[in-house]
Amino acid sequence: MVDIQSEFGALCRLVSLKASKRFHDKLEEQGINVSPEQAITINAVASAGELRQGELMGLSYLASEKSKVSRVVQGLVVDGLIDRRDDVHDRRSKILTLTEKGQALADKLLQAEQFNGELVSSLLSQQESALLQSTLKKVVSAL
Repeated sequence: MVDIQSEFGALCRLVSLKASKRFHDKLEEQGINVSPEQAITINAVASAGELRQGELMGLSYLASEKSKVSRVVQGLVVDGLIDRRDDVHDRRSKILTLTEKGQALADKLLQAEQFNGELVSSLLSQQESALLQSTLKKVVSAL
């Protein structure tokens, strides 16, 4: 008898691994090499416009220790992709924004993600895609 949880988990991991590889291969074609944590951080800051560094800890798909998030952000600052400044309302907090170079990278990350999205769109109808996304969100929130 097949253990459906294991099969489901294995399929989700396989989809994640293949999608991640495709995403990073697309970036490497352009000479871009970023870690998943860097990509998530850049995308989060790009989406927000500006973001408190502590808010990165609340991103479920980043889910990391505070020291690791700090190292990722520091690396992006050193690479000239993110500006970090003190929050005038809370000296313990840092505000993150993208530099021009960081915004250019965010645009390329979005293009690479759209590349994967186009593949899914070519394989699934809009209804199937919406149902799959809804189902996966339901599973994620239950776990």
